[in-house]
Amino acid sequence: MPDKLLTVEEIKKLPIVFIVGIGRSGTSLLQTILDANPEVITANESPFVLFLKQKYSGVKNWNSEKLDEFVVDLYKDIRFALLWKINADDLRKILTSYSLAELDFPTICKLVYMSVSSPFSKDKTSLIVDKNPIYSFYISELIELFPTAKFIHIIRDYRDNVISAIKAFKVKNVALLAQSWKRHNSHIDNYKIKYPTRFFTLRYEDLVTLPEKFISELFSFLVIPYNNNMLDFYKTTRKIYTKELDNNDVMAGIVNKIHVNLLNPINTEQIDKWKKELSISETEVIDYITGDYAKKYNYFPSTKVVRLSYF
Repeated sequence: MPDKLLTVEEIKKLPIVFIVGIGRSGTSLLQTILDANPEVITANESPFVLFLKQKYSGVKNWNSEKLDEFVVDLYKDIRFALLWKINADDLRKILTSYSLAELDFPTICKLVYMSVSSPFSKDKTSLIVDKNPIYSFYISELIELFPTAKFIHIIRDYRDNVISAIKAFKVKNVALLAQSWKRHNSHIDNYKIKYPTRFFTLRYEDLVTLPEKFISELFSFLVIPYNNNMLDFYKTTRKIYTKELDNNDVMAGIVNKIHVNLLNPINTEQIDKWKKELSISETEVIDYITGDYAKKYNYFPSTKVVRLSYF
């Protein structure tokens, strides 16, 4: 629930950071680690800020009717309705507890974030974190809404990313998956050139190999105190998952199918799985599509064959 000590002006100044990168790159792992910090608020995927931006970002004078309309539209997103676990009536009470004359769309969005309950104990709210792979293509819109926003770009070896996507989403077209990897990350890179101080780049392999080092560096970027206990997040997620098995089939299914690694300590077991699970021809196609781009992140191709059929 929102910190009652925060005024509207303090909420407007509250920092927000967006995790960007293609899915299956460790975005959920990073989000969970951040959520384990007692000063950080995170939430499940729902890009409601983008869905509702066009309709509500231009509203200058909020009233109770417009606020009710906003709440109704908010719950039309099935992911928000099922996964965020915020009671609509409670949310209305929170929003109306503030002077409507002082509210604007970005501030209301922050209040929605702050209404999320977390399995991790919280001392205060010093940072809001929102994670969604689709944000990779809407960075300018997010900066328009939150001019001081920061971004964490997490990137993973393109071959392991392809393997993970095949398993999670049952997409077997490796060429399509490789192109998507390149498109997501290169699009983010365009904004890193434009806003270099706004971005922190983190390789998945570095995160799981030296978690203390790189998470500590990340929190220096976020200007939030680092807490070693964050790396023990799995102790809490295991307890929550056990409860969800009986109370929330949707959430339990998502974890079991896609995010089962969030129940375990950070490990390097997912690195280089492609070496055993991709065929030589699949690797050749992926290497060709990613080209020289992957080399800038120290992901080097293992094949050099170029065939006309790839075009």
